Amino acid sequence: MIKPIPTEILKRAIEGDRRAFQKIVEGHLSFAYAVAYRMLGNRADAEDITQDAFFRLWKNIPKYKVEIKLSTWLYKIVTNLCLDFLKSTRYRERKFMHDVEAANSVQSSLTPEDIMNGEELQNQLLQASEVLSPLQKAVFILRDLEALTVEETCEILSIDADGVKSNLFHARKKISATLKLIYETHEPK
Repeated sequence: MIKPIPTEILKRAIEGDRRAFQKIVEGHLSFAYAVAYRMLGNRADAEDITQDAFFRLWKNIPKYKVEIKLSTWLYKIVTNLCLDFLKSTRYRERKFMHDVEAANSVQSSLTPEDIMNGEELQNQLLQASEVLSPLQKAVFILRDLEALTVEETCEILSIDADGVKSNLFHARKKISATLKLIYETHEPK
């Protein structure tokens, strides 16, 4: 969980104090990276997005409104950067090649012991989320993996509650079907 940033540090960062902003970065870096990694599934891309997010945060921090939690604002920045990246041509071309390789490796590398392992389950959830549209993936990650409320998700993604609920319903349905296919492939015969 993210520790709240003391008001004094936040005020100094808003006024342009680089050291105060560095404390904000240190307090939120792993959080921002985790969100980006869950959405993108690639360390290098997540690092790039995280760096871009903090650059945008620094550039726009004078506009920050203290009635909004800083973590919510950062979620919004990271999520929007990830959504833009997921919609990009570069991502789609690379994803196509990765999907061909992954389809073979996932089904051939899973053992029943792997499936029982909680870390492997989270990896499977992230891999299964690749079948989702960028918006469905963002909603799924924010609601189910990050455990945000519907209201927080609405604010971050700038969509209404019905949009969050609908996208989450479809995301869960697609992920369930994908995981079922993977697990059925590995049932003992």
